[in-house]
This record gives sequence, structure tokens and C-alpha cells, in this order.
Amino acid sequence: MRKIVLLFTGWMMLFCFTAMAQQPGGKGGAASAGTIYGKLLDAQTGKPIEYASVALLRADSSVMTGMLSKTNGDFNFENITLSKYLLKINFIGYTTVYKTATLSAKTNSIDIGNVKLHANVKSLAAVNVVGEKPAFTMAIDKRVFNVEKNLASIGGTATDVLKQVPSVNVDIDGNVTVRNGTPTIFIDGRPSTLTLDQIPADAIQNVEVITNPSAKYDAEGMSGILNIVLKKNKKAGINGVLSAGGSSQGSTNAGIDFNLRQEKFNFFVNYNVRNRVSPMNSRLYRKNIGSDTTTYTEQLESGNFYRRFQTGRIGFDWFLDNRNTISLSESLTGGNFNKYFDQTVNELDIKQEKVRYGTGIDNTLNGFRNYTTQLGYKHTFAKEGAELTADFTYNYATGDNSSGYSLQYYDLAGKPIYDPKKPEMRNGSGAGKTTYITGQIDYVNPLTETSKIEMGLRTNTRKFDNYTNTFGQDYPSGIISMDTALSNNYHYQEQINAGYISYTGAKNSFGYQVGLRAEQSNYSGETKLGQKSSYKIDYPISLFPSVFLSQKFKGDHELQLNYSRRIRRPWFRDLLPTIDYSGQSASTGNPDLKPEFTNSFELSYLKDIAHKHNLLVSLYYRNTNNAITDFYVDTTLTLNGQVQHVLLSYPINANTRNSYGAEFTVRSQLTRIWDLTTNVNLAQTKINATSSNGNNLSNQGFTWFGKLNSNTKLPWNLTLQISGEYESKQIMPQGEREPKWSLDAAIKKDMLKNKALSISLGINDIFNTDRNLSYTSTNFSEQESYRKRLTRELRLNATWRFGKMDTNLFKRKSNKSKDNGGGDMGGGDGY
Repeated sequence: MRKIVLLFTGWMMLFCFTAMAQQPGGKGGAASAGTIYGKLLDAQTGKPIEYASVALLRADSSVMTGMLSKTNGDFNFENITLSKYLLKINFIGYTTVYKTATLSAKTNSIDIGNVKLHANVKSLAAVNVVGEKPAFTMAIDKRVFNVEKNLASIGGTATDVLKQVPSVNVDIDGNVTVRNGTPTIFIDGRPSTLTLDQIPADAIQNVEVITNPSAKYDAEGMSGILNIVLKKNKKAGINGVLSAGGSSQGSTNAGIDFNLRQEKFNFFVNYNVRNRVSPMNSRLYRKNIGSDTTTYTEQLESGNFYRRFQTGRIGFDWFLDNRNTISLSESLTGGNFNKYFDQTVNELDIKQEKVRYGTGIDNTLNGFRNYTTQLGYKHTFAKEGAELTADFTYNYATGDNSSGYSLQYYDLAGKPIYDPKKPEMRNGSGAGKTTYITGQIDYVNPLTETSKIEMGLRTNTRKFDNYTNTFGQDYPSGIISMDTALSNNYHYQEQINAGYISYTGAKNSFGYQVGLRAEQSNYSGETKLGQKSSYKIDYPISLFPSVFLSQKFKGDHELQLNYSRRIRRPWFRDLLPTIDYSGQSASTGNPDLKPEFTNSFELSYLKDIAHKHNLLVSLYYRNTNNAITDFYVDTTLTLNGQVQHVLLSYPINANTRNSYGAEFTVRSQLTRIWDLTTNVNLAQTKINATSSNGNNLSNQGFTWFGKLNSNTKLPWNLTLQISGEYESKQIMPQGEREPKWSLDAAIKKDMLKNKALSISLGINDIFNTDRNLSYTSTNFSEQESYRKRLTRELRLNATWRFGKMDTNLFKRKSNKSKDNGGGDMGGGDGY
């Protein structure tokens, strides 16, 4: 914490010095610079006009600069050269107004006064402005997915949203990959303690996919960054959204998004509640290869996974003036994720005939609370494009958990047996807390019209404290005692400090950016129960360069080549040497695990065809050293005095992992009412790994996946959306995962004035095909693992938008309020 305080103190001193140096009116400034300011009003109503265009023209009519009027109608140009100027003021539906102003050493500050704009009646009668964001926009360095246009994820969570995003894959456990690699996931550009299943889809504005980030971004994540941007309305006046829905599985959802903006303040609050029910089943079938015989084990589990949670967010933006803004927000998420499973274990002989079977339960209950505080400051300098931003994020999460496990064996006649398989009965409980603190400051300074320099500092601190006590019943004594193999009590802490600098320049149609990021990190962990152990790792400063080159050609197409160095640090559970046991399999961490480093290259081509088709083709290559991958080994565990034969998995560092491939993304406006987005990724991956006993675990293979998203506008204000995905076979060091595919569809009906009310009906995974099926082989076993969540679900949702843009809510005099009626709050006007 002392390092953070010192770092922030240094940042604030840097800011104060820079801000004072850039403020107009400093020493010597009065003789060579001046200010022009004024206010825009509606000539008929006398109300301020917001977002009107005010252009400052030189004497030869060339544009010097410009701005949009503020919420109170104010505009001002500061620190401009003493000269004669012409102001051009225009806004849709109003007649253009011109004003002259002359700044001199004698008169270096001019108030244009209240400029009244008159409505252009002829123009208003003829113009119908329609603006609509596309569902998916592309640039070479970033792709943005507009969640509001996605019907399949309405009423779901961030996991459902990411399933629809091109370039992104999500399995049934919520594990996310981009181009077959693990990305870093941010929320509003910052790390968070929230999981994807804890973020309502209705709270998300868009998702940014950055496949090869520059030095400005965190170096964490071998395949780039996924940034989930939450909604924060800034429309003038009072407006909001109410939503509610349900599904065929018994899931329900509801939410409200409310915003109030007036002059210097923007206040927002949103609240969402979710209750999701997910039936699940799994099958594990293992061939046990012994020295003298072979047996088979089959484990079946089925039950329901309940996710009940609610999340709220409140905050405000304070526009101190047109150069300084302070933002503050607070979020709270809490709920329970509970799993209730029945299990059956069948023991089979060498002929795969059943010898005995066992039945029982495997339940887990998890409660959580997450608190997030964000404080931000932004200062824009008089120099166009120059700005300084600083923000601070504090995440605090608590959780509790409990579990129940039982297994009683029977003979084929259904009679309980106690030999050779003894009964198992265990119960556990625990709790934990997590603290995540992030501080960052960024500065941008344009040097010329085509060049700029960017720099910044960042620090992250994470702390985890968790304990789980598992008690088992011994047979035949019946004594209940703590099972230290399945209990834990650990503390983990990490700190990452980083700084970056980058330079962007251009010459004619050729552009370039070079950057360098430096990161220093340290980790410490301690287990306080059972086999006590601790570790402390101090990684020296690592450098992460990035280079971006682009060439624009005539005809709206561009070629770009970029390179960046990335890192994936072991997650704390990857390092924790405690055992997580479930049925016939178990997993643990590896304290000796090292971070992996990736050199990422990407060549991209972007073409715009007749403003109707956007084509993005990317060729990429990633070379990873010390690649982190899972290793499986047959072992025995002693649980409550009983010896259990299990397949144990833990992460290891492979020698290298090389991936190269091609990705094609095409967004086409095929007709006036139909647009189609297609994404296809082809990749070849090779893993070179060696086990601790020297066995060669290398594997390689070709994979591909594709996504399709179709949007069609139908008569009667109907919108039809169909989306599908296919993922081919995936390779693992000791096995493979089988292909999978799914198809979603939804239809939306817009009603009432200005489409204020929307009703959507969607079905996810129409053919109920989404599942995980994998095969793993070791020297002593061959295992097939099948897991299925009942994802076919019919969802019905309703959304009502309300509010009216009004830039002067709190300045009406009482008599004028009566005359004007106070504004209409129905029908969604101006939303």
C-alpha cells in the first residue's frame, strides 16, 4: 500500500505541474492569446441549445478549430491567437448564423453574448434523421460488438454475450478463448473480481476485441484483450429503460437503467436481477490399465445448476468546466451459485460387465458479494487532442461455500456392500475475500497534426484469503474428522507495476506507431493447513515492445503489419498445491509454474467495398515459450483413510507452443433490410512438452471455427436474427476435444411511438447440440469425458424506453413550468 500511495502522490504532483503549465493566461500569455465565448439559445423558447456546431474560421474562411455547445448552451475558444475571426454556428433544423470577432492586445476577451437561433421550418419539414448503430464494427486494431443489437443474449449474462462475438469461443463452463488462446478480460478497461456469469447481459453496452494490443495496454493475455464496456447513459434530461423476461427453463430477469443529465451533472443508476436454472448432466468413462488386469469405471452425474444474483450500479459525472471532469461510481453484485447433483458410479470388469455400483450426491453451494468503486478524472488542455486522465478502481469481494458428497456401493441385487468399496460421506464449508486495487494515469500530447506521444503509469495489487474445511466420516468407526487432503487455508498476494510510452506518426498515406511497455511483478502465497508450504516470486522488469505499421491505398483499403510481446502469468489457483476432488478425478496446482511469454505477429488487410461490405483478413503467428498447459497423471489419493485411484491434472510449462493461422471477417449489407456478419478462423497449433519423468507429450493439429450472424428487418417493425457457430476438433498434449456446434434465433417487435416498447422472443441452441466431449490418454488409463448443460431455452423479454431530452429541467420558473407542461415523460421521446 505504501508503494501505491507514493505512486499516486507522484502522479498528482505531475498532474498539477502539467496542468498549470498548460493553462491559458500564464506569464506572457495575455499579450499573444485571447478568448472568445458566448451562449446559444432557441429564439422561440429561450432554452439553451446543446450539441450545436460552432466553427471558428480565420479571415480567409479556413477552419481554425471548432466545438459543440455544452448542455447549458455555452461555447468558448481559449488561448487562441490575436486576430480577426468569423464564427459559423449551425444545428439541424435551425438557420445558420455568422458572427464576427476581433481579438487584439487591447481587447483579448470577447463575449459574443446570447446568440438566438431561429428554426428553419422548411428544413424541419423535409429532414428525417435516422441513426442506428451497426451490430458489429471493424477496424484493424479493434472490433466492437454492439450488445444492444444482439437478441440472443437478452436476459442472459456476459457468457451469453461473448458466445455471439466473432473471434471469441466460450465452452459450457464459461472458459473464453480468442483464436485458440486465453485473452485478458477487462470490465471498463480495468481488471475486476467479477466473473462473466456475474455480469448481466442487459448491463453491457458493447464488447471490444483487441487481438494484438499495443504497449498502451496490459501485456497480460496471450491472445489479446476482451474489454466489456458497461452502460453509462449520458443523454440530456431524464430517460431510462425498464426490462423484464422469463424462459422455458424457469429463468427470470428484470432490470432498470435510469439517467438524469443537467448542465454540469450526469447521474446514472441501473439495477438488474437474474434467476437462471440450468439442468446439467455428465458422463466419465475410464479404462483402467493395470499391470495384471484391466477394469472400467463409469461415473454419471445429473442435476440442476442455479444462479441467482442481483447487481446495481450508481454514479455521476461532474463537468467542472469544459476542460475538467470528475466521475465516481459504485457497483454491488451479490447472489448464489448452487449445484445439486445426483451421482452413480458403475464398476465394470475386463469384459465391461457391471460388478457393482454406487449412488450418492455431489452438491456445492457458493454465495458471493462484490463491491466496486471507480473514481476518474479527465483534463483536456487548450491544445487540441492533448489530455490527461487518471483513475482509481477498488474491488472487494467476499464469498462463502459449502459442499456435500456421499457415495454408497451396492451389489447387483441392490444390497449395500462395504468391501472392497467403502461408503464415502463428506461435508465442507469455507469462506474467502479478495481485494483488487488498480491505479492508472495516461497522458496524450499531439506534436503535430500527424504525430503524437502517449505515456502512462499503472499499478495493480491483488490479495486473496480463503479457507475450506472438509470433514469426512470414517468407516466403520463412524468418527467424523477433518480431511486435510481436501481442506485448505491459503493467502495469496501479487503486485504488478507498469509504465509505457509510445509514439505515433505518419507520412502521406503511411502510418506507424512504436511503443515500449515495462512491467515488474511479484507474487507470494502460503498454505496454512495440511502440508504447509509457501512461495515468493519476484519477477524482474520485463520489456514488452510493440510496432504497428500501416499503409493506406486508394479505394478505401488498408494494409497493416504489427508485432507485440505478451505474457501470461500463472493464476493463483495454478500455483496452489491443494487438491480439488470430484468423483473419479482431481486437480491441483503447481508452485513451480513459470509465466509464459508470447511473440505475436499479425498481418491484416481491411477493405471497404461501396460502403456496403467490410472485409478484414488477418494472418497471425504466435510463438510461446514456457507455454502453460494441463498435464494428466494416474495417481492414488488417501481420503478419510481410503485409497482412491484418480486421474490427477495439474498445469505444467511446455517447452513451446506455436500457432499460426488466418482469420476472415466479412460484414455485408446485402440489401436495405438484411446484413450478414461472417467470421472464420483457421489455425495450426503444435505443442512441444515433456513430463517430469521425461515422457514426450508433444501434439499438433489443425483446427477451425466459424460464426455467422444474420439480421433482417421485416415488415410491421419486426427484426429477425439468426446466429450459429461451429468449432472443430481441438488438440491437447494428451488427447483431443471433439467438434461442437450450435444455432440460435430470435425475433423482436418494436411498438408504440418512437419504438419505445420492444418484445423479443428467442431460442438458444435450437438443436440442443452444445456440449463438451474430450478424450485423454496416459500410460495407465484412457478416459472419455462428456458434459452437457441443457442450453436449449426459449426466452421472452420486454423492454420499455422512457424519457424526454430536456436541457433545462431545473431552471424553469414555476409559471413557465405550468405553461409548458413540464415535459412529456412517456413514449420514449428523444431516447
